[in-house]
Amino acid sequence: MRRWARCAAMLAALWPAILHAQAGGESSQGFAELRVSLFPGASGQAWQVVERVRPTLTAELSERVKLVATVEAGLRQGRDLSREFQRALEKSELGPLLEAFECSWPKHENSLLRIDGAADYLYVDRLYVDVYAGALDVRVGRQALNWGSAQFFNPTDPFPEVLLAEPWRARRGVNAARATVPFGENHDFAAVVATSDALNELRAAAKLRLNWAGTDFALVSVYRGAHRNGLIGLNIRGTLEVGYWLEAAYLVGDAPHEELAVGIDYSFPILERATAFIQYYRNGAGSTDPSGYQRSATLGAIALPSCTGQTLPLAPGSSTRDPFAPFVSGRDYLIAGSSLMFLPELSASLAWLQNLNDGTGLLVPTVTYNVVDWLDLALSAQVPYAVNHGGELKPSRRSLRLTVPAPSGDTLTADLSGLVPDTTLTVWSRASF
Repeated sequence: MRRWARCAAMLAALWPAILHAQAGGESSQGFAELRVSLFPGASGQAWQVVERVRPTLTAELSERVKLVATVEAGLRQGRDLSREFQRALEKSELGPLLEAFECSWPKHENSLLRIDGAADYLYVDRLYVDVYAGALDVRVGRQALNWGSAQFFNPTDPFPEVLLAEPWRARRGVNAARATVPFGENHDFAAVVATSDALNELRAAAKLRLNWAGTDFALVSVYRGAHRNGLIGLNIRGTLEVGYWLEAAYLVGDAPHEELAVGIDYSFPILERATAFIQYYRNGAGSTDPSGYQRSATLGAIALPSCTGQTLPLAPGSSTRDPFAPFVSGRDYLIAGSSLMFLPELSASLAWLQNLNDGTGLLVPTVTYNVVDWLDLALSAQVPYAVNHGGELKPSRRSLRLTVPAPSGDTLTADLSGLVPDTTLTVWSRASF
């Protein structure tokens, strides 16, 4: 509710300016989307439906000032991971223990729609003002930020996200003020001051980009507040018969480590257009031993019960996630991908993530078809596999067994393998306006 209240207050403050801009000219765009997912091999409800709408309003406040606002509203039905976790525990050996300690699970105020307030179905994802002052470009407000040249994993990104398995999702907005100053013919300097969603942590980043002989060289420095403190990095991007990139960073703080992404890409004169890339990614904070992986990264966010007079270790991993922790648990990865446009209306792509330490991998094929100018249909899948006995991307059944010590001294177990599907199939339609 606090996030929604802040967004509502910001919109209320800017609404007079929006109304004024409407008289002088504005534009709006966005989309409405229906997404259906199936989870073969999962226990409980093996389907989920998501409806969302995401309009964007652009208002020219003056010749050099522009206001942009993107609001997203959405609902979902079907599979809920927290609910399936509850069912798995209640049906396991832990069921009587949960009853004995009078454990109660979180409940939504609206159980049918699974929402507690407006923030659960409506939020402002972008709300910023662009100011063009000569050679200086300034953007202030909630905006998307993405630095780096590598595919999916960007070691020098101040606010990283990995969207490999979610091709339909946009990057989350960041509360920030960004200024970019170009100089020379192909050089620029960018500075960012940002804060957390709770507005209680200051973060900052700076990037100096120089172009020499057709190659970009970027030096990056980031301060992240209380979480992993910051990084210094280098990003190189150029073309030499093939496109290439090298993105490296050293993260300082409580757990200092290095991150590296190096790769190449190439375009082929096949049909309408074809591309391919391959990349090595190293997560210096990762482990080469699957026993050291965080299982909570596989299971995702799960709501836990509150029990009378007892705290039970029901979920592995930390209850509070570091927002800048690595997205993977292993150390060495191979990432590859390709795309092929058969027709202007029909294209297909494939992304492949391979954990080089435990033999598990993930394939993400996607097919997109433009039915008419304003309507797109797409089909995507997430297909995990294991070459050996399972690991991070395809956990073994044994690794998904939760063990909890009972007051009697016995060890109680719960099988959580039903929470992880064999495959995830998603089809969605998107109508643009």
